Amino acid sequence: MTYEDRIRNARNGLSPSFVRLANFLLDSYTEAAFLTATELAHMIDIDPGTVVRFSQHLGYRGYPELQAEIRKRVRRECFLEVKTESNTPSEAAANALDEVVQTLRAVQRSFPVDVANKLITLLDEVERIIVLAEGYADPPAHTLATYLEAAGYTVHRSSGSPSGLARAVAGARKRDLALAVCVTEDTPYIAEALAGAKDAGAHTVSIVANPSSQSAVSADIVLAGFSHPDPGVGQVVLESMVYALVRMLAHARPARFRGAEERVRAMTERLVGNTNS
Repeated sequence: MTYEDRIRNARNGLSPSFVRLANFLLDSYTEAAFLTATELAHMIDIDPGTVVRFSQHLGYRGYPELQAEIRKRVRRECFLEVKTESNTPSEAAANALDEVVQTLRAVQRSFPVDVANKLITLLDEVERIIVLAEGYADPPAHTLATYLEAAGYTVHRSSGSPSGLARAVAGARKRDLALAVCVTEDTPYIAEALAGAKDAGAHTVSIVANPSSQSAVSADIVLAGFSHPDPGVGQVVLESMVYALVRMLAHARPARFRGAEERVRAMTERLVGNTNS
């Protein structure tokens, strides 16, 4: 078995220190490959002896033997050329990942930083954000809404159905921001809902995978990605743009994000406590 298999097979019943170490080795193995047992223990705040005992718990003689296996994986991923046979599922996976990488490089070169800064400034002026999305755009829209809520913005997340979109924008006001997130436009509903919000006096923003998107027509601010014919890649493009935007927002408005996770954790404990009492 690989070291990953051994860790996953041993997960049940591990002590908190072992769990912390297991998670680090699974998620940050490239760092672990170059850390001594003492350095690793210091990084995740455990006793160095725990690293040795954990390695032995997995069936290794010690941490050097475990680390040797981790280093083999890192060398394989960094230096060995991946070869796939023609017309196989492996080739399909490799081609798909190549498409994503190339498209994300194009997004990196073309990401509209100035436009994103305008959106960040606009967020300071609005009272409510109405997020409009459907289909492939639902996951990145959900991601964006979750981040904005964690930062203290008032967010209303609409459904993608005509009635859901209608309810979301029917009460739009001048201090609202209607934010459309679009990958494909199989229906005209998002574009029409955004136009309706604009007619009501709301600010409008479109974050779109394709610059030619109809949803960009009624938007005051447009963040456009790099067009790709596959909607799955378009979804990845929007996720990457949302991540870049949120990182910019956290840097520009750090006070909004400071302590956000602690507030969420405290409220979660309160809700669970009240439910169980």
